[in-house]
Amino acid sequence: MLAIPHSIADGGRIALAPVQASQVKELYEAITESSAELSPWMEWLHPDYSIAETEQWVAHCQKAWEADSSFGFTVVEQQTNQILGGCGITFDRPAHRNGSIGYWIRTSRTKQGFAAEAASLLAQFGFAQLGLIRIEIFVAAGNVASQRVAEKVGALREGLLRNRLLLRGQPQDAYVFSLIP
Repeated sequence: MLAIPHSIADGGRIALAPVQASQVKELYEAITESSAELSPWMEWLHPDYSIAETEQWVAHCQKAWEADSSFGFTVVEQQTNQILGGCGITFDRPAHRNGSIGYWIRTSRTKQGFAAEAASLLAQFGFAQLGLIRIEIFVAAGNVASQRVAEKVGALREGLLRNRLLLRGQPQDAYVFSLIP
């Protein structure tokens, strides 16, 4: 099992903190604040999303850390300790040392560069701590903001994958971006 770090930071404005039970209330608040913007792109965010689902997700994240399969973080502003959003990295093909990342930032704090900072820290963690040789970012074709984040962190857009995502039961095309060390 990979040792769970207290946090990941590079001296910038944010730190990535492993998801923990003490963050449930504030994480839920960030999610519900952002539901209109996130729900078109996040299958799990439905109109009746509850704090119990946040609790279940936190428990899932902790089990995934223990299994070394997925590593969920909250994005925390260093200066205020406010939870800005969430991000995570998952081993997609462990035998090939490939993973994928995802990220989101609460609505009131978007367009300030936090998502790109989080994605960059997450990629550094993936390469340095997990030994990945390739990290992919899958972004729904209509999610322009997330595409910009991938581009800001230097990810290469490799192509459009037809029916790559399933959102609300409907197949969606997605761009695949990649990062390599």
